[in-house]
Amino acid sequence: MRSIVTAAAVLTAASVLAGCAKEIEAGTNEDAKRYFDAWIQINDPGQTWTKTANGLYIIENTEPSIPEDDREEITDSAYVLVMYTYTDLNGNIQATNVADSVRKAELGYDKSHYYGPAVWVNSDLAITVGVKDLLSGMHVGGKRKAVIPAWLNTSNRYGSEEEFLANVTDGSHRIYEVEIADATNDILRYQTDSIELYWDRRLGWEYENGSPHKGTEGYYNAAEHTPDNGGKFDINEDVNKKQFVTHWDTTYTGFRFRQYFRHQPEKDDNGSPAMKFKDDTTLYINYTGRLLNGQVFDTTIEDTAKFYNIYSTTRTYGPVEIKWSSDTTAITLGDSDDIIGGFKSMIGKLRNDEPASEGEEERKDGGNDGESAVAIFYSNLGYGYNGSGSSIPGYAPLRFDITVVKQEEEE
Repeated sequence: MRSIVTAAAVLTAASVLAGCAKEIEAGTNEDAKRYFDAWIQINDPGQTWTKTANGLYIIENTEPSIPEDDREEITDSAYVLVMYTYTDLNGNIQATNVADSVRKAELGYDKSHYYGPAVWVNSDLAITVGVKDLLSGMHVGGKRKAVIPAWLNTSNRYGSEEEFLANVTDGSHRIYEVEIADATNDILRYQTDSIELYWDRRLGWEYENGSPHKGTEGYYNAAEHTPDNGGKFDINEDVNKKQFVTHWDTTYTGFRFRQYFRHQPEKDDNGSPAMKFKDDTTLYINYTGRLLNGQVFDTTIEDTAKFYNIYSTTRTYGPVEIKWSSDTTAITLGDSDDIIGGFKSMIGKLRNDEPASEGEEERKDGGNDGESAVAIFYSNLGYGYNGSGSSIPGYAPLRFDITVVKQEEEE
């Protein structure tokens, strides 16, 4: 439940870039400058590296392999998606989001960690002057390697290298390698577009007379949805969804939801299933949360947790109790109502698939065993710009799959 219950702010890409060890104390910039210049002379004896006005040295610059007129410059982009590695001057990796770099440097690769593009806010308020200068003039798909001196490790911009040296007294020299995966001026729109594309490709299948058939983008990837089946494609193992004769989709900005029904649901005046649970109905569900790259970060299912290397011996796996409410702010998970907004919305959208007996005005509480639903939502309904821990990056859309299960009554 760690990844559903809201968490305190964690280390962001901005703090990774702005944070530093205080290797240079006040008054020592002259020595630091002398050391840095000597290192440059030794490592670039032919003076082939390009020095910028502020003293950053560009070692390598690779443009994307597309026509120049088609290249997308990122200088004015508000958000940049970046693969990066930075080292000290001795080549020791200090931080990276590249899985191969972690493996090669034996830095403790962890299958449960997220390795992939980080979203950097392309502003002096969020990244250091050195990194901002490094990104300047780059294009989507481009790569660059550069040496950034310690005095550019600041968010304050000065007019010359001499002014930086006079005012910035802490930091460390760094070698950065970056690759631009993408860029955007509207990170929320970027996420909603990603969600739409994912939905079309991964959930672009329908049911016809109870049998799956191909949608516009192909069959649903059951192997990704249920990795414990050994990677085999088998729609029958996908929560037996072929037993469901219909489904209900609904969406609003940054949120998409689908529930599967065994029965043709009665509809209200808006065309939505009318079989709501009664407020304070207790449901028991299994859930799995994942990023859009398929990586699972939280689950109630023990085998899935072990497969994705997120299993914890201190946690009890199995169905969790949900209190359903028509007021999503009143929905609880176990004893907590401190739940991310997208998950609360998902539970609030859930409808009762239990058919009414003849003469009954209300359907049975508790739902049917095997009822299932899926929701995908953007980071405003999840963990925002901070992300959560090492598994959920900032600005990450999330996907949750839930299944209602019958809970045995205690004797």
